[in-house]
Amino acid sequence: MATKAELESELEKLRERNASLEAQVEKDPEPKEPPERVKSSDEIRKLLEDHGIDLSQVQSLGNDVVEEFGRLQKDYPITALLIAFSLGYVVGRAQG
Repeated sequence: MATKAELESELEKLRERNASLEAQVEKDPEPKEPPERVKSSDEIRKLLEDHGIDLSQVQSLGNDVVEEFGRLQKDYPITALLIAFSLGYVVGRAQG
């Protein structure tokens, strides 16, 4: 557990960083690069089709996976729990 001194030190660093970022925005309020535009669902669907991915097959596959996991959960609850834990662990380790 972090001590009060460590937390205060971290808070001071964050305040300094915030102040420097605010000063930077005051100097140059306009961003140099435009932010990336969010793609619409139609654009995403077209990109998937361009790469040979049929969205209806992906959705049916997702439904099949959910249905199969539901069946597995009813028949083998401990196995489903272990699978969910393992998947969460792997995803957590991959992110950090």
